[in-house]
Amino acid sequence: MWRKVVTPTALVSALWLAVGAATISYVNWVYHSHSRDLAENFTTVQAVDAMQDVLWRLQATVMEVTERADSHTRMEVIEMEREFEQHLAGAAARSGTPDGQRLVNAIRSQFESYRGNVRRRLDSSAARGGEETPPMEMARSAHAVAGSCKDLLTVHERLIAESTAQRSRFRVAIGHVMIVLWIAGPAVGILWGIWIARGLSRSISQISISLNDAADGLEHEVGRVCVHPSDDLPALHQQVQLVSSRIREVVDQLQQARRETILADRLAAVGEMAAGVAHELRNPLTSVKLLIQTAADRSSDHAALSDEHIHVILEQIVRMENTIQGLLDFARPPRMQNARHDLRDTLRRALNLIEGHARQQEVVVRENCPPAPVWVDGDPEQLHQVFVNLLLNAVESMSEGGLLQITIHSDEQESNFCRVIFCDSGKGIAQAIMARLFEPFVTDKERGTGLGLAISRRIVEQHGGKLTAANREGVGAVFTVQLPLSNSPTLERVRPLPSLPGRTVG
Repeated sequence: MWRKVVTPTALVSALWLAVGAATISYVNWVYHSHSRDLAENFTTVQAVDAMQDVLWRLQATVMEVTERADSHTRMEVIEMEREFEQHLAGAAARSGTPDGQRLVNAIRSQFESYRGNVRRRLDSSAARGGEETPPMEMARSAHAVAGSCKDLLTVHERLIAESTAQRSRFRVAIGHVMIVLWIAGPAVGILWGIWIARGLSRSISQISISLNDAADGLEHEVGRVCVHPSDDLPALHQQVQLVSSRIREVVDQLQQARRETILADRLAAVGEMAAGVAHELRNPLTSVKLLIQTAADRSSDHAALSDEHIHVILEQIVRMENTIQGLLDFARPPRMQNARHDLRDTLRRALNLIEGHARQQEVVVRENCPPAPVWVDGDPEQLHQVFVNLLLNAVESMSEGGLLQITIHSDEQESNFCRVIFCDSGKGIAQAIMARLFEPFVTDKERGTGLGLAISRRIVEQHGGKLTAANREGVGAVFTVQLPLSNSPTLERVRPLPSLPGRTVG
């Protein structure tokens, strides 16, 4: 509920702050831009006024020279020319418009021409045979420079007027925007508050609907929360508390029913397991019973048990012992003896154990292990039991020989898991038992108990991993054991076997 109130309010507040910050930033930018333009134009106007002043002072100084100028006059003229050029350079740097740059270039060209006339005026002498520049030509040249300066002054005065007018218009527009924001802000807040309030009212009104729908499947109604326009929050809180207490009672009843259901499921599982045990024990017991009854029949010609009969009895007794031991292992798993060990060594011990059986079945076993150790934390003996069980299942599925490939993949860089993959070329897993493959007493073997895969899966899950099975596209099955890599270097390490990067048996 609080998200429906806080989240929209926070979004509107953030949007309002963003709009305000953007408006302030834009206003400041426009203000500084106008101020900068005014300052540049005003500085250019001052430079043009100074240029005109220097020009007329230079003209007056030159016209006062009636004969060849002395050194003092020349220094004064050079200083005024330098001053004019400095003001001209300042005006050129601040004239950003094409008209301004054109007039600056015209002033520079005209001043160069005027400077030549000044040089000839100062250098004229009868002794040197120079020709003196006429005063009228000097005046025309000075008026040409002054006219261009006046045009440049007019351009920048016009820019100042335009900038001032634009600034005034912008101030008026900002005033109108602020008035709109001042009016729209409270209006938006009021509308938003009304919308949130109506949403809260709808949400509270839906409490009664939700609880009534939940009560439809029960013997008694859970309760109702009736919301009226005159209700206040304390009254609403009291109604909700009454309904909450009733809901707790119903939840307690549901939990009790759930516990009874779980107990019934467990009893059903125990019954199914008992049926499996009875089936596994009845067949060998029947064989033993028939043989003993035959031996006990004194009227029979073959009262004594033959060696073949004794062998069958012992074989059936061993089968019953294996069934009972497997059931005990499944019901009371041994305590894990964790140790940090190389998974390659555990797999190789299992391969050494089934090597002879694989040769008898004409099964070729190919091992592909990484060159580096694959460290895992767990019980190496229990994992060895898992690998032996999977290897025996794979070998026994290839009664006419075949290929068994075992590969270890280590994904330490990505998922911090390793996988041991067993791929055989046998008959595969029957689709009828695929969904229940890891349940006790589920098997497609003639003499299997169906406890091996169930125990193996429990061991792998106790190690924090997963055991999965699937049929290959062509022929055979693939079993994958996924285990977490070691992250506890402080555990005692098991002494590794000699390093063998890969081998082939068969």
